[in-house]
Amino acid sequence: MSLNMKADFLRLVLITLLLGAAAPTLAQSPPPARPPAVLTPVQAAFLQAEARRIEDAFVQKVMGISGASRSQVVRAIPAKGRLTDRLSRIYSSLERDLGAPLADEQKAMIFVAEGERKQALKELPALAATK
Repeated sequence: MSLNMKADFLRLVLITLLLGAAAPTLAQSPPPARPPAVLTPVQAAFLQAEARRIEDAFVQKVMGISGASRSQVVRAIPAKGRLTDRLSRIYSSLERDLGAPLADEQKAMIFVAEGERKQALKELPALAATK
């Protein structure tokens, strides 16, 4: 084998190895994110109404769990965009307003209600796009 043939063979092996090593990572990478779909006015109105309904359902659940009034629960929820832990703020504010600590069971139920709220809000854009 001549020197040029050996070099060509080594290049071919190297390229094959590189492509073989890259193939699994290329196959496993997530598809590129699609740009957000533009919603029609009807879809946007649906999205806003459903978001309000989801937030109101959360407030109702927390009222039932904690025994707090609607105004106390609404006041306990931090404003959108605030850099704070939402649940700890709700717990501490309700405990302050109610004058007693929340039981661990109450905190757990509020935690579950918050998870349901987040999941419903996460699924909402896809639901609105179908309307």
